[in-house]
Amino acid sequence: MTEQTMSPARPSAPAGTGLPRHAVSLASWRRGDYERVWERAEWMLGSSTETLARTAPGTLLGVLFYQNSTRTRLSFEVAARRIGGSSVGFSDATTTRAGDFYRESLEDTVRVVGSYTDVLALRHTDDDAAERAAAVSPVPVISAGTGDREHPTQAMLDLWVLRSKLGNLTGVTVGYVGDPACRYARSLVHGLAAFNAAGIVFLSPDGAKVPGDVQRTLARAGMTRRTAGSATELLRGVDAVTIIPFELSDFHESAVRSHSRSARLDERFVFDGALLSRTGTGVPVVHTGPRGPELPPETDDVPNVHYFEGVTKGVYLRAALLAELLAEHRRR
Repeated sequence: MTEQTMSPARPSAPAGTGLPRHAVSLASWRRGDYERVWERAEWMLGSSTETLARTAPGTLLGVLFYQNSTRTRLSFEVAARRIGGSSVGFSDATTTRAGDFYRESLEDTVRVVGSYTDVLALRHTDDDAAERAAAVSPVPVISAGTGDREHPTQAMLDLWVLRSKLGNLTGVTVGYVGDPACRYARSLVHGLAAFNAAGIVFLSPDGAKVPGDVQRTLARAGMTRRTAGSATELLRGVDAVTIIPFELSDFHESAVRSHSRSARLDERFVFDGALLSRTGTGVPVVHTGPRGPELPPETDDVPNVHYFEGVTKGVYLRAALLAELLAEHRRR
């Protein structure tokens, strides 16, 4: 592994604690694990570019993206550069032996790239890809979204932003807008459970159902589960709102190129400037991106909408996670 020099001013890990080796699922992450990463991310936000570059110089991130991405992939690559490292890998598997005639197995690809790098970020179309990668990887693996299973760093990011607005996540009720079968929802409920949140109110497309595994996670955590029939109703009953694109691509496909988005979204699901200015003005709103008609650009000037703040903080969240996993890996 690359030799690294950590800045002495950085937050230190509490004695006797250790992060999970990988970030492929949030099911095993504890409250202290999130707080450790967020503390590092907050420190990074307030640090100069020169100080950040001394965090983990020489670190090499392996980027294995079998599925399209903008914010997640680029923020990982920028994060590696910010902490003094760099990245190698691919954003299109068809340019590699993993996606051409040979169809090299995921396990072999992970072992090969893992032998070159210090940590891996993987986005894949298979639900179990992150777990399979972690089972064979010589270095820490971070899921950047795998199938319908989980999207850990997006949930970590949104919960960090929401906590910064609310002060605390314990006892809060969060509104979830979009399909509850999305991989993001699975990571989100694990995170909320770790902080003893009160519950979730779902505002979902017609016919969408909360999957059984999400229901079980909520039940084990003692969190309530309700539904709302409109954006207005949702805002009146929650402490915060998190939104995903209302129309989703197929997460089991590497690219969906022949999709045409609906011309108009039902008003029940639209969080426009007029609604946010008269209802739930104190309710912070985040969106995973890419945003669509559910959160139109006119909301950019609404004080409690934090879409682009989340985009910016995504670099620091992922930089902090990289730094903490690398530090943990060296200690083992």
